[in-house]
Amino acid sequence: MKGILYTLAEEYLLYLQAEKGCSPLTASAYRSDLTQLFTHLQQVYQVTEPAGITVEMVRSWIVSMHKRGLCNNSVARRICSVKGFWKYLCEKELVSPMVMAKISTPRRERSLPTYLNASELRALLDATLSQRTAFCAFRDYAIIATFIYTGVRRGELLNLRLGDVDAERKALRVERGKGRKTRIIPMVEELIEAVEDWLQYRPACDHDYLFATNRASRIYPTRLQIIWKKSLQRSGIARMGVTMHTLRHSFATLLLQSGQADLVSIQHLLGHSRLDTTAIYLHVDTSQLRDAIAGHPLTLAMRQNGDAES
Repeated sequence: MKGILYTLAEEYLLYLQAEKGCSPLTASAYRSDLTQLFTHLQQVYQVTEPAGITVEMVRSWIVSMHKRGLCNNSVARRICSVKGFWKYLCEKELVSPMVMAKISTPRRERSLPTYLNASELRALLDATLSQRTAFCAFRDYAIIATFIYTGVRRGELLNLRLGDVDAERKALRVERGKGRKTRIIPMVEELIEAVEDWLQYRPACDHDYLFATNRASRIYPTRLQIIWKKSLQRSGIARMGVTMHTLRHSFATLLLQSGQADLVSIQHLLGHSRLDTTAIYLHVDTSQLRDAIAGHPLTLAMRQNGDAES
């Protein structure tokens, strides 16, 4: 028998989804994090009640994660999940807030996100057309194009409805974003054409989700992952660390590098609540830095003076 901790955890996750707009995917990640803590408490300390959890027990769980080789980011995420759950328990007056107040979170390692360049993204789009049926080709092309040209999250794409696409105004409405925030993303012509082509093949469904299977059911995360893996394999992109989320990184990075959008605009397009989250896309290569310094106003002025004297 799992015990009261698991029951409380499920209540907490339901609360996050119903009142905080937490996506099912995020809830699943939180459930995994909490389950790992509960398993440690049961196996090492035989503790199954929230009131029996101490600072030392939580710290021993953190040490066990480091021993297993988890990086600081992974450990920090799990601690964050537990602290959120603990706050929920405090509100129900089941535990003392002092336990988690004494738990420090390791400093996160800020790594540069992996992203694809323009030619790689084009190869990925072209790869979706290598299908046995036009149905799959047009659907998969529209899915990958939506990721590339809007930077939406996986859960946001899965929740897109027919009414969210406004081809006349060239806009995509993302209503069920993270935290249930609504935002409008402009649609480029290629994306509009891709979606319109797909809609000609979309079967009659008893739902209004934008993307569907050939059996007229909505697409779920497992099916989307299969579509992504096949497209990536056919594209010939062999770099390590390329995931579906890489397309979101690519959207932001290439848009920023183009100089056509500032960081605040990209923050809005991505649906970030904090600007420092978006700031990770400010990475540039050495050649860009060299060109930027070469264009310094004082450098240009001195160069012009030198030319005048000669």
